[in-house]
Amino acid sequence: MKRKVFKSLMSKLLVVACALTMCVSTPSLDAQAAETTLLNTYGSSYGYSGTCINLYQLRDANQLAFLKKHYNSITLENEMKPDALLGGSARLISTDQAKRQGYYIPNNYREPYVPQINFSTVDEVMKICYNNGLKMRAHTLVWHSQTPSWFFRSNYAGYGGFVNQQVMDARLEMYVKTVMNHVYTNQYGSVVYAWDVANEVLHAENSGWEAVYGNNKVNASYVKKAFNYAYDTLEYFKLTDSVKLFYNDFNTYMEVNNVIKLVNYINQGRKVCAGVGMQSHLGTDFPSVDYYTNALNSFIRAGFEVQITEMDISNKGDYDMANYAYNLFKNINTAKKNGGKITSITWWGLSDRTTWIKNQAPLLFSAPGSPKQSYNKVIQAYTEVLGQPSNPQPQPQPQPQPTQPSGQNVNNNSTANIADGWYYLKNTNSQKYLTVEGNKAAAATNVCISTGTGVDGQKWYVQNLGNGYISLKSGLGDYMLDVAEGKGDDGINIQIYNAYAHDPQQFVVKNTKKSGVYTIATKVSKEVRYVDVYQHKKTDGTNVCQWLYYGNPNQEWIFEPVQNQSQPSTQPSNPQPQPAPQPAATGLKATATINSWGSGYTASIKVSNNTGKTVNGWTLKLKKSEVKMDSSWNVNVKESGDYYVITPVDWNSSIANGGNVEFGFNGSGSVSNNLYMDVQ
Repeated sequence: MKRKVFKSLMSKLLVVACALTMCVSTPSLDAQAAETTLLNTYGSSYGYSGTCINLYQLRDANQLAFLKKHYNSITLENEMKPDALLGGSARLISTDQAKRQGYYIPNNYREPYVPQINFSTVDEVMKICYNNGLKMRAHTLVWHSQTPSWFFRSNYAGYGGFVNQQVMDARLEMYVKTVMNHVYTNQYGSVVYAWDVANEVLHAENSGWEAVYGNNKVNASYVKKAFNYAYDTLEYFKLTDSVKLFYNDFNTYMEVNNVIKLVNYINQGRKVCAGVGMQSHLGTDFPSVDYYTNALNSFIRAGFEVQITEMDISNKGDYDMANYAYNLFKNINTAKKNGGKITSITWWGLSDRTTWIKNQAPLLFSAPGSPKQSYNKVIQAYTEVLGQPSNPQPQPQPQPQPTQPSGQNVNNNSTANIADGWYYLKNTNSQKYLTVEGNKAAAATNVCISTGTGVDGQKWYVQNLGNGYISLKSGLGDYMLDVAEGKGDDGINIQIYNAYAHDPQQFVVKNTKKSGVYTIATKVSKEVRYVDVYQHKKTDGTNVCQWLYYGNPNQEWIFEPVQNQSQPSTQPSNPQPQPAPQPAATGLKATATINSWGSGYTASIKVSNNTGKTVNGWTLKLKKSEVKMDSSWNVNVKESGDYYVITPVDWNSSIANGGNVEFGFNGSGSVSNNLYMDVQ
């Protein structure tokens, strides 16, 4: 009995002591919290300290101010998922209208209609992020759970049958490239630094993706295609070094081997997936800290970049969560300190008030501005492993450029001032140059696009005429860029003609919302038609004409100064013909590695040079009876009779003696491991 009284007395004294300790220590904890934040610890070392958010929260000044104190990255919880952009039922517009609105319509898209995509929320979020110095993870392009069923069905109708893979390939490319193009042509699109291209593929069940492509998860062809479409877009915008693509999934600690297999499959042929988004919806009872850490280190050892994307911790109380979070983040910070490429940590919600997990209080703040013990332990785990945070200088906030109001006529765009001088004119859609066809110095020769080689037929002298217009004189001699027959209609060819600088040879250069990118209107059309690459094509030799303005990149041009070029003479030049690349007749060898998954396959082709000299240019033929090519990378492909004729792109056309280049393609159906390949 006495022992119980004594024990009771001691318990009361401990309670009082603890209360006094808390009263004394609270100000110092608050002071530390004021100086040490998630942003100047984890944000400083990892690059991005992130949170999950919704537009209504970003519109709230108090929540936005709290967010900026601890985070420099946001992920939209639901508002960038396919159902949010596409809607519950299809809102169809014609393919022609979609093109005019800037949608990407691939050449193999055969349907007359396209579902309208609603970007209003995404646009507003990007603007808020831009104006407040925040970055953004784009989540997500391909997901089974929140993609409307009609997206996979005939005529985009919920009652229709599922389409075949060829139709779905075109829809997938349209969607991925249209969404990404919209982001990166937006003046605020630079805030998006990472994309969850595909989400939770390993856990998909009875989805539209499986109905169309089958249930092979670690070799999911549509996932590989989606990543390649996304990477093509980054290449086009020259963002492959600054924007990363991720495969995102939950319970990755239980699926380590399958995640690695899927990412390696995606990267066969070329590396398009940077690594893994580790959703981290954890609990103090499972997974154990060691179990999670082993998975993290496995991905790092596999050569993957890791972004921890959806962190929250279900628990039995704040002490329970704080203890777990401390041990977990000590291990994460140790992996980072040891060289692990971990580049972002995103908590899935600002506070327990906005978590998707009910009755668990799984986040670091009970309310915005009210840190829990777990918060202090996460900070402690950082300082013990990585040291005290630095005090970085505040970064200047970006100043947005004024926007062109929606629907404003292009004629109201400001006229650009291009200085007199020699330029190459590069088209932003194809990344190819305005070229006199065949480099031929003759009146009425058509103009096309082609790969940059620096020939005279790609050089243009800008001369300001003093009336707001310019002329563009060809490097081939006394010829100017000219609208054929001086007509103002759609589709009229652009050509060169004898220089006289009358109306068909006068143009006005206009600014776009992208710095350094311009449109070129023709005077004969009263500036309503613009220099245009026909049908958005990107292949060498595509005709250039004039067409009504509709804002797509095939009507946008970059003026690249020509170095060390003198003033144009009035006499036509006599250009020397350019020698064509001479491929070696023998000594080139092609070998194929095939990875089949039943309904399709990926082929990786290596072309090796043992000719004894450097080969500049090569051609490989594949029999159409042996392969059915759906998509390819690192090469150009044309069909000729019974063959696919494959030629290199610019960067892999030259093969040093003893060297090799690789390219790949996806095919459908079955394929032999012994392909006929004629390379020369």
